[in-house]
Amino acid sequence: MNKDDIKEIDVKEVEEWFDEEENDENEVQDEASTAKQPKEEDISAKYANTQLRIVRTNLDYSIDYLKSSLGSSIDLEPQYQRRSRWDNKKRSLLIESLLLNIPVPPIFLFEIEYGQYEVVDGRQRLETLKDFLDNLFPLKNLTYWKELNGSRFKELPVIIQRGLLRRTISATVLLAETTRPEDSEIDVRMVLFNRLNTGGVQLNPQELRNALYDGHFNNLLFTISRTDLFTTVWNIPKKTPNEENDPPKALINNALYKSMADCELVLRFFAIRETILENLKGSLKSLLDKSMKKHKDDSMEAVEKSKALYINTLTELSTIFETKPFVLPNLNKPSRALYDALMVAYSLLTKEQIDSKEQINQKLNESLNTPKTYDILLGKGNSIEAIKNRVDEAKRILMK
Repeated sequence: MNKDDIKEIDVKEVEEWFDEEENDENEVQDEASTAKQPKEEDISAKYANTQLRIVRTNLDYSIDYLKSSLGSSIDLEPQYQRRSRWDNKKRSLLIESLLLNIPVPPIFLFEIEYGQYEVVDGRQRLETLKDFLDNLFPLKNLTYWKELNGSRFKELPVIIQRGLLRRTISATVLLAETTRPEDSEIDVRMVLFNRLNTGGVQLNPQELRNALYDGHFNNLLFTISRTDLFTTVWNIPKKTPNEENDPPKALINNALYKSMADCELVLRFFAIRETILENLKGSLKSLLDKSMKKHKDDSMEAVEKSKALYINTLTELSTIFETKPFVLPNLNKPSRALYDALMVAYSLLTKEQIDSKEQINQKLNESLNTPKTYDILLGKGNSIEAIKNRVDEAKRILMK
């Protein structure tokens, strides 16, 4: 690696980012809960108005039935699925387990309307089945059925084809209902997705937002995060023509990409900007959630305007800082705190207010080398107050 190459954000750092969100929200909630002790009647009313009734049904689906249902009555593409994908070796072992009649973990479906389901947990298993039955990949690295290595479904002996189609997969179907008012802060799907582990690992905050707020705005986060401009800044492998179906290993292993932290970085720009413009209150996590909810039904026209604002801002900053707008010189790694500050600050200023490239770079260097302003720009605090102070300092750096 060239010494001038920007270092990647690693998995540990991404995990710390999401932990900060959870911890900061818990602190805000603790403060709110101790500020005013609720009366017993208030607690009783809340209990009555927020009762969740979870209807759960356990079913066994034959693979023959799933073959015709996947993609029609069972939606394999809900937005809350993770980006990680199984390789063909792991997919082949699932098929072999079914051939050997070894039980596989149950899938979880959410009934969105009568007879229509979306996959909460188990997409990789169902997607593997669909792709294999559609002859999209050959079996490989089988341990018991070695003679089937290299075979697609259509090439298997008929008796084995029939045997596979007769196998079943257990499914837990969830239907959530609530008596809460529509304007309640409680979101039933949020509760379900947040409490239900997927593949043994709970959804992180951005995966959860992705689960709940599908729409043009959510798609915008994905689109921007895969632009060459964004991937260059954050040292993420660039977009390849067929990455949706065959993502490169380097991309799958990238900490920002596989955790959807790249999408959250885009969201932070819009949410923090709105927080400052509208003087919003709350934990950063709740403000990110609310921003996703607010923009869920944005029109394509509105989304295009948002995209133009983001791309223009990042382009201008990339020019000012010569493609390394948020990179800390001593670490040669982009800083999320500096990104928040510079992106939002620049978007709130007019062209006429922006100082020269040379002056901006000089002021940023001075700020990073002064203990007081360094702490403002890069301090670990993730509270809204701390972020507003960062944006104010970034404005000072950018303005004439």
